[in-house]
Amino acid sequence: KMKKQLKNAVVIVLLLFFPNLVFSQTLELGVLSSFEAYTGLGAVTGPGATGSVVGDVGTNNGVISGFDTSYTGTKYNNDTLTVQARIDVLRVYIHISDIFVTHPGTHAAAFGGGDTLTPGVYAIASAGSIGGALTLNGGGDTNAVFIIKFEGALTISANSTIGLTGGTRACNVFWIAEGAISAGTGCSIVGTLFAHPGAITLAAGCDIEGRLLTSEGAITFGAGTDASAPNGPITIPIKCLSDCNPNSDVDVLGTVSSFSLFSSDGAVTNSASSGIVGDIGTNFGSVSGFLTSTQVGLTYTADSVTQQAKLDLDSAYLDLIALPLTDSTHIAAYGSVLGDTITPGVYYNHAAGAGSLAGTIILDGQSSSSSIFVIRFNGAFTVAAKSKVIFINGTQRCNVFWISEGATSMGTFVFMKGSVIAHGGACTIGASGNLEGRMLSTAGAIGFSTGVTYKNTLCFSTPPLPITLLSFTAEVEDGHVQLNWTTTAEINNDYFNVEHSVDGINFTSISRIKGAGNSTQILNYSTIHHTLSNGVSYYRLKQTDFDGETSYSDRQTVEFETDEVIFDIYPNPFSGETTFHTSENLKDASLIVYNSHGAVKEIENISGQAFTLHRENLRSGLYWIKVVQGGKVIVIKKVVIID
Repeated sequence: KMKKQLKNAVVIVLLLFFPNLVFSQTLELGVLSSFEAYTGLGAVTGPGATGSVVGDVGTNNGVISGFDTSYTGTKYNNDTLTVQARIDVLRVYIHISDIFVTHPGTHAAAFGGGDTLTPGVYAIASAGSIGGALTLNGGGDTNAVFIIKFEGALTISANSTIGLTGGTRACNVFWIAEGAISAGTGCSIVGTLFAHPGAITLAAGCDIEGRLLTSEGAITFGAGTDASAPNGPITIPIKCLSDCNPNSDVDVLGTVSSFSLFSSDGAVTNSASSGIVGDIGTNFGSVSGFLTSTQVGLTYTADSVTQQAKLDLDSAYLDLIALPLTDSTHIAAYGSVLGDTITPGVYYNHAAGAGSLAGTIILDGQSSSSSIFVIRFNGAFTVAAKSKVIFINGTQRCNVFWISEGATSMGTFVFMKGSVIAHGGACTIGASGNLEGRMLSTAGAIGFSTGVTYKNTLCFSTPPLPITLLSFTAEVEDGHVQLNWTTTAEINNDYFNVEHSVDGINFTSISRIKGAGNSTQILNYSTIHHTLSNGVSYYRLKQTDFDGETSYSDRQTVEFETDEVIFDIYPNPFSGETTFHTSENLKDASLIVYNSHGAVKEIENISGQAFTLHRENLRSGLYWIKVVQGGKVIVIKKVVIID
């Protein structure tokens, strides 16, 4: 294997430490769960001898001071824990950002003044403020969620209060600012303050039941501050899909699949601290501006890895534009204020020229996690600021591609999903962009700034499958692979796909079996695979819920002898038809079907074929199958025809 080299990467983490696939979990904090305050870059200053701070504090690069007799906890500074905490800040931000917004711009940027909020996720398209009294009413639900996001700084006026009623718990309250957060004297705050990035400042006499977290910026507790983490578990629901298994028709990226940012010919630059999950690279140019960013991955410039990535990206582009069109009439302008919904397909309006996305577009997978969306433009592609791509009904990022014949330019505060490929032009995104996917260019610069891009969502933990799988086995039997599995419970289980691979990495579906939906009984399933592949083969189960979510079993491995003659019949007995499977080492062989009265059918040149024998006018009873090669009988098998 090629040796990977590290150049200018800030944080390197082997993704083997992260689980592959997680569904329907609740938000977790990782190592941040013990912290009252953490910053990836900046000083942390305590309240001195007055007030009280309970919980760990830390910075990955900065000075910690002012935590005296008023402090209960452990201080961490530039060690392995603060490195991991920096990564956990990134993935918590990714998970929270991906939660569906229930109140998009429906509330004014100013909160308080006796205001009462009901549960939900609020998005404010500007900086915001809290002044006076604000109440968060959970309506009697102790799992009520309050997430308030600001596209700018958050200012909390002096003596403002945030109160909880109706069962609301502080651990389910998050205040997210794309900038600094500051609170005036005498404030009473509940919920976690999360700046991305920006300083967090509590003035004298403030109290907070919640954490102070920032990707970059100083954290300051004023004199007389009382601060502690909220009690109880976080129950904010998220859907976390780390691994993404593409439809075979668009599984074309090859080695480029490990990259989040890659150019075949151009510089890759970042103008401010960002978060990147995936590799960064260019085959011709420089990589710069990422020294203060959090990266989970490796960085490459002009080496054997980028040379192969360039070839793979060129090949991927050709494969994608060769896909048959399903819609050639859609206008090149996508999205709208009210929302634009498209269904799976390959979209390309040759006459339309350059394309755009503005507002919101929904990609409806129609209850299939294999649904493909390829949107092509015969010119440049422009994404307006604050535009948003939403996935529903099974759509996955690895099956979505935006391809421009020229430059692609994405504005500030966009929420893009899928791989964005600029063919022959630059690919850029404005400040505070959020891309669940990749930015790729065949010949142009990659430009990034104060945003996040991720090809993997870095899930925290792996809950059990939606099924309780007692066993899954794969065994060679008489020239085919017999696959059996048993479940003891099933929840919302639509169907299984049995998947096969010859390399253990790239899998294709070989059989689809209907699930039981919901069951608490022991259920047995089976299927067979007639493979003509010699050597090692890999098998796994892919389970799909009714809502399109998927999960996977462990792999099973079988091995064929390379010189084995494979001749298999299934089903046997049969009533209408059966299928013969033969291996390629049956050179110039013939097959004869006969019974006690003599031959009834002869088939020549059966090497490496699968063919069907129809009963037609054959009577029920016992027949023999004879394989003749070079004048010698090498196989004789029985087959039974039944009524």
